[in-house]
Amino acid sequence: MRILIANTRHFKQGGDSTYTFGLADALRAAGHEVGFFAMAGDRNEPDPNSDLFVSHIDFRELNQRKTLSSGVQVLRRSIFSSEAEEKVTRLIDRFKPDVVHLQNIHAHLTPSIVFAARRSGLPVVWTMHDYKLMCPNSHFRIDTTGALCESCRPGNYLPAVSKKCKKGSLLASGMAAVEAYAHWARGLRRQVDCYISPSRFLADKLIEHGWPAESVRHVPNFLDAPADLPRRGAGRHFLFVGKLEELKGIGTLLDAAPKVPQCDILLVGGCDDPAVRSRLEHLPANVRYMGAKTRSEITALLADARALVMPSIWYENQPMVILEAFAAGVPVIGSRIGGLPELIADGSRGTLVEAGNARELASAIARLDGDAGLAAEMGRASHQYVIRHHSAAAHVASVTAIYHSARSVDAPQAAVTQGQTSWI
Repeated sequence: MRILIANTRHFKQGGDSTYTFGLADALRAAGHEVGFFAMAGDRNEPDPNSDLFVSHIDFRELNQRKTLSSGVQVLRRSIFSSEAEEKVTRLIDRFKPDVVHLQNIHAHLTPSIVFAARRSGLPVVWTMHDYKLMCPNSHFRIDTTGALCESCRPGNYLPAVSKKCKKGSLLASGMAAVEAYAHWARGLRRQVDCYISPSRFLADKLIEHGWPAESVRHVPNFLDAPADLPRRGAGRHFLFVGKLEELKGIGTLLDAAPKVPQCDILLVGGCDDPAVRSRLEHLPANVRYMGAKTRSEITALLADARALVMPSIWYENQPMVILEAFAAGVPVIGSRIGGLPELIADGSRGTLVEAGNARELASAIARLDGDAGLAAEMGRASHQYVIRHHSAAAHVASVTAIYHSARSVDAPQAAVTQGQTSWI
């Protein structure tokens, strides 16, 4: 089978691109052919079809200008991209895929490529990496207050504007709502044969927000762990890996750190948040910021970690870094929120704490710091779990079964004509 995978980033950074490249490798190992569609960029991996990648755009830079022209440019590019539609159509003609598998495509590639695939008579499968199709702000959270919010529903995105959920900005929130209305009005959800959700939590949210249950499939992420538990000591430090931002609970971790001064805490990842950067300049004595690290460097840090810490305050889906920790025999201390409890079996593969509760987080860190035997036992259970439930072979079998099913059914009844997609 020939599969065209679309993902904005064509370089290894973040869970979506880690999954995308891993899926491509696993599909090829199973005898399939894989092509990519992405956004052009200097950091991209080499690709034979890069001449048809959509042109690069930096939304952060445009948004900082705060001018009418930059706002119009953001809207024109982020909702539906005629360039992406035209280029992916040419790529489809060149590569001749049997199915199109979408990953993280919003804003840069845009769902315009969904309609291009449908006009070419191809089935479309979409793996959900966040909640963008349900929430204009992508993560069911109001940026300024940190409060969880599910006020928006299909066809009603005004709460995003009234609550100024995105960056506390009426303009940014309004633009996000316009994007959501445009995709709803154009009937986007009916153009996709199957929505794959790595977590049961996100799958349930899709159905709760009106997606037909028969179009939603729960397929966990995968990572091939070594059959033998990696040789490691008791572990000396507690490790945070991810983007340093409030969503990831970095504020909670920094509040917890002074309560466990005997524990070394290492922070790994990039940071674009000015408020968090300010806190990094005045870290507790037992916390060290390591900056961004390569995959091999993170693997080395995991090998000497007592536990991975993931104190997120948003509805995490199914973070790849947790599977990486499990593969290394490292337990996880995480928040009792979103899809995290599906992975972190409390007391077995780690410890669950209340999201945003620094005192409870500190207590969980102190407990594993004081009990190397318990941490090692949890690490062994985590290693066995990832082998049994998150193998590449099982994942590829599930995904290819979805491909075959999508190819065997008639295309959804979509108001799509050659060269033009009608608003419905």
